[in-house]
Amino acid sequence: MKEKISDQLYKKISGKIDLAPLSDYSDLKTIHALDGREVGGFKAFKGDKLEKFSIAEFSLAPGMNYINVGLKPTVNYNIPRLGVNYMVMTEKIQFDVDLYPAVDLVPRQDYIDKYYELLTDTYLKEKKAPYFNWKISDRSWVRVSTSPYFFMSDAAISDEDKVQGLMHSYTDIWLKIWEEEEEVSREEAKQIEFRRDWVIRMMLEREPERHMLEKVFGKELTARMADAMV
Repeated sequence: MKEKISDQLYKKISGKIDLAPLSDYSDLKTIHALDGREVGGFKAFKGDKLEKFSIAEFSLAPGMNYINVGLKPTVNYNIPRLGVNYMVMTEKIQFDVDLYPAVDLVPRQDYIDKYYELLTDTYLKEKKAPYFNWKISDRSWVRVSTSPYFFMSDAAISDEDKVQGLMHSYTDIWLKIWEEEEEVSREEAKQIEFRRDWVIRMMLEREPERHMLEKVFGKELTARMADAMV
């Protein structure tokens, strides 16, 4: 049986960063649906330069298994947030992945050249690959918060290795940035925090799938899970 992408990424990240469990989310260790069924769980860790490394796994319905992986750096480093959404269905996988920038990239061409450009060949190749169905988000609030390398697609279950390979490519670049970036000034940290808070606010307010989650988990638990995953 193929190893879950969440387990693969945990092994990769924990091999580079010393992680400690975050107790703030112990109430989500096991997640139950409104009908009482145990449908998944959530765990989170912290580490050097890393405010939260979160993994959520739960079943929305029979044949619909969702995985969310997030790497949320501390605001005193100009390190992007890695976000992975990964829905496994009976015959296909729906996914997206990005290195969500911590700052406005327009005046940071040197930063783009140093890090993001390392993804260019992979991004352009996979964007046109026959096994992917690359698409741009139709939500403006998503488009303004992502990097130029935001990748959203679906793929056949038989091509899951290619999907997972793409996730590893983005994670490898994230780890390179994590290793190389040094602490920013207090003023820049405030700017990073301000931008991140607005991005999170947009996500929590505008995510349309939230209504579907509320039908499964109820409003209170959905709100708690949403807060945990950002």
